Amino acid sequence: MILEAEELYKSFDTLDVLRGVNLQVKPHETIAIMGKSGGGKSTLLHILGTLDSPTKGILKICGQVPGADVSTVRNRHIGFIFQAYHLLEDFTVLDNVLMPLKIARNESQETIARAKTLLKEVGLERKEKLLAKYLSGGEKQRVSIVRALVNEPDLILADEPTGNLDRSYSLEIQNLLLSKVKERGKALILVTHDEEFARKCDRILFLNQGQLYNFST
Repeated sequence: MILEAEELYKSFDTLDVLRGVNLQVKPHETIAIMGKSGGGKSTLLHILGTLDSPTKGILKICGQVPGADVSTVRNRHIGFIFQAYHLLEDFTVLDNVLMPLKIARNESQETIARAKTLLKEVGLERKEKLLAKYLSGGEKQRVSIVRALVNEPDLILADEPTGNLDRSYSLEIQNLLLSKVKERGKALILVTHDEEFARKCDRILFLNQGQLYNFST
């Protein structure tokens, strides 16, 4: 399994956000998580990505329970795509893509070539020296996708990746993200409000009152 979550709970003071979440993610599987706004979807994604810790429960990433080496596990196995892009606006497109490699101390001619190949695959090869602040929203999200993939992680976590985009850009990013994940043999957990987007994934889950359920219409 790429990811195993067992009985995850998360509380903030007296508010129980997650109440016994169980989830298993297989290699190459794509999963969409839907639910009401404020229902804990982003909190769950942050916990699954080791950016936050559960109040209790067990999380395994590629068979490992993240401990003192949590940042190493995260950098090696997980790529992130956010609604707000989280790019360094005054850095170039290429510098933004290379950031995970720099953090992992894995910047080499081979990995730089991989980054440039990915940028070419998403149509940004002519903008690799452009500062991120001059990109459109759709272009910024394409950079985010490349940044998430460049370290060859096993799992991609995407939090409302098309939430800030108009419909035409949204469809472009949906298809690009899913195709790149499949092409490179990654697993994907996607949080979205867009049911059409969710239906392109292998499974749809619904987070309701702190628990995950199979989605049905």
